[in-house]
Amino acid sequence: MNGEVKSFADGVIKFNFQGNEMSFKVAEVSSLIFDSTTPAVVKPSEPSTSSTKGVTYVMAGRKMTKEPKIDNLTMEKGIVVVEITINKYGNVIKAVPGIEGSTTTSNYLFTKAKQAAQSVMFDTSPIMPLEQKGTITITF
Repeated sequence: MNGEVKSFADGVIKFNFQGNEMSFKVAEVSSLIFDSTTPAVVKPSEPSTSSTKGVTYVMAGRKMTKEPKIDNLTMEKGIVVVEITINKYGNVIKAVPGIEGSTTTSNYLFTKAKQAAQSVMFDTSPIMPLEQKGTITITF
């Protein structure tokens, strides 16, 4: 049977077959084969921690392969949350510091957090979307 998986939750797979929605219990399904042209659906992940002190990130289905380079030449303290966009190769292509969750409005810390976020790399994945958003939280 060829169709499209619409959802998978609570042990039930909802499947669209010839315009009709069908539901199957996971125990009733022996196998699923996905077409390689179907885009991957990745569920959001819990925050992951980098081995660099004071850095956490959320990037669904990805692992950090190059950690941020952080320097703070002042005594300023605070948390800066940076929204990042990466490409399917794991490169940061956009970084916006100071989003919700930040505890400072320091332009200096925003600049340092943006620079740190731009120095990060994530693992490459050919099945991921062309662009993917997540966050990096840096505690200064």
